Amino acid sequence: MKPARFLAIVDPGASSVGARRRSRATKQQGLLPVFDSGPLSVFVTAETHVVRAGNQGLVIGDLFRAGMSSRVTSLDGDETRAGEPIAMDRYWGDYVAFAAAGEGKGPLSIARSASGGVHAFRARFGPILCIASDIELLIDPTMQPPKIDWAFVAHHLAFMHLHCAGTGIVGIDEILPGDCSIEHDGSSERRSLWTPWIFTAHDKHAPSFADATARVRGAVLKATAALVPPDETVLLELSGGLDSSIVAAALAAVGRRAIAANLATPGPEGDERHYARAVSEKTGIALLEALIDGEIDLTEVGRRLEARPGMLAILRLADRYFAEQGRDHRIGAFVNGTGGDCVFCSLGTAAPATDRLKAHGPFTGFATTVRDVARVHGDNIWNVTRMALRRHWRRPPLPAWRRNQLFLNDDCLPAAPSYHPWLDAPPDTPSGTRAHVHAIVASYAHLDGYGRHAVAPSLFPLLSQPVVEACLSIPTWLWVAGGRDRAVARAAFRTELPRIVAERRTKGGMDAFCAHMFEINRIRLRPFLLDGQLAAAGLLDCRAIEAYLARPFTNRDQLFYQLLPIVDAEAWAYGVTAASS
Repeated sequence: MKPARFLAIVDPGASSVGARRRSRATKQQGLLPVFDSGPLSVFVTAETHVVRAGNQGLVIGDLFRAGMSSRVTSLDGDETRAGEPIAMDRYWGDYVAFAAAGEGKGPLSIARSASGGVHAFRARFGPILCIASDIELLIDPTMQPPKIDWAFVAHHLAFMHLHCAGTGIVGIDEILPGDCSIEHDGSSERRSLWTPWIFTAHDKHAPSFADATARVRGAVLKATAALVPPDETVLLELSGGLDSSIVAAALAAVGRRAIAANLATPGPEGDERHYARAVSEKTGIALLEALIDGEIDLTEVGRRLEARPGMLAILRLADRYFAEQGRDHRIGAFVNGTGGDCVFCSLGTAAPATDRLKAHGPFTGFATTVRDVARVHGDNIWNVTRMALRRHWRRPPLPAWRRNQLFLNDDCLPAAPSYHPWLDAPPDTPSGTRAHVHAIVASYAHLDGYGRHAVAPSLFPLLSQPVVEACLSIPTWLWVAGGRDRAVARAAFRTELPRIVAERRTKGGMDAFCAHMFEINRIRLRPFLLDGQLAAAGLLDCRAIEAYLARPFTNRDQLFYQLLPIVDAEAWAYGVTAASS
């Protein structure tokens, strides 16, 4: 399968600029025209799925009706609401939808699916507006080379894992997942069509643990059946952890063709092959195994222009392995459990106890949840009770997003995060529910920039709209029921998972591997960072970085994890500069 790729051109005045862009789309970019109504022209690749919605709209990408797993092939224009290209409570998928006003009069509406599987980057070029799935389709280096937006870079490093509408390229922003952009002459109006807070409301709550497990199981199976084509072989990235193992169980349950691959790193913490083997045996999915053994040059510059820093360079060897296996086995897509920890509400705090206290008071179940949280974290009930009460009475509330300052020049950083609609929690939202939503938001920052996507796209069933909606409707204290983290997800697939995985309490890690890779790069990182573009832009605390790189290093030192995003941002900046030369 191929990812959806499109370029839409909005040209109200039938300008010469628009004509040149339309010509370039077909002659230089190899796109096919699929829609031309009034000011809107849309071009796609031959493999991209397009659904027409009457005479004035279309949906690009994969679209499914709520509760269904078969792809929608046609839409009646009457199925959409006024001013909305798609009704997100009736449909889900990975798509961008357009609705043009009749006879080209009035605003144009553009909506991006809640799961965000297809991007909608946006840029204005004189009298025209362009929207595209890939920034390469927007940028013409001969006319307007890409330039780095340093304000974005400062925000990216200060508020890590928070993707807002801005990008790192001057003049390009993005329609956020679940949002609709209403385009008037030269201006845009944002409207939210999907928000997580609808599903966290009390009247949406699962009434029992049994109902919660049924919701999660049904959603995961439907999403997997819909997203994974029945006639393609997919490669599952099977770590041996709970989340990817649940995806393996779902693939087997819905009868999809899959092979799995497990990567081990040197040292016992990075070797989870015995868990992956158990999952392979239980599900009948063939397993490939490999030991990562090599070096990573953290200063290597990526070959593809990206809107933002993407995949962590420390994962480059794994990415290359998956790409090789994808080519060798001619797979249609990569599938993994990305986002599982976040969606399945694996919180590292006493928040579930605080939430139950807020919802039901100190007598109905509060003590039970305190014991559950204590068991999950190996703590005692007195500490958990104290932390839960402290959270309950905290004034003021926690900031909207944690601000990072380590190794950065604080004077050049923004004081507050940019606007993101999913951070607008309703008043009196429980702290655990708020943390659950924030974790889901953060997971969206780790989906792009992988080299393997040149071979095949990645599918993320656990971040699909049906799964997210089901999980948000479950009170946080049910996720720790019985003293197990992600308890609802464990119960939902207990019979399809090997016992050692379903009841597993430990997690694998790559700390020793990452520390070793950092150590072998330490000498080359000094000039790369201190003489680099981020330092020249004034964003770095060069003294702190120089002192850290000069001091003796041990595997117990975790501060290098704070430096790695800066390294990745520097490599990304070099890539943008190279693309503009």
